[in-house]
Amino acid sequence: MTLSPEERLRRARPLRLHLIVALFTLLVLIAVNALFSSRYPWWLWALTAWLPLIAAHTAWSKGLFDRTKKEP
Repeated sequence: MTLSPEERLRRARPLRLHLIVALFTLLVLIAVNALFSSRYPWWLWALTAWLPLIAAHTAWSKGLFDRTKKEP
């Protein structure tokens, strides 16, 4: 299924926001980890949990979850 240019832009904005929030949060977690417990990189757990969510959000924004309408 091909998305219209307007639909692509409408779906790309929340994805961009999701990526920015994820990157900022992970940078803060990395800094906190480096300050308090640098021996164990626990921020990787947050990254591991967040990656499938970003992947699913990207798939949605590309239209991979949309059902195609079959013409009779």
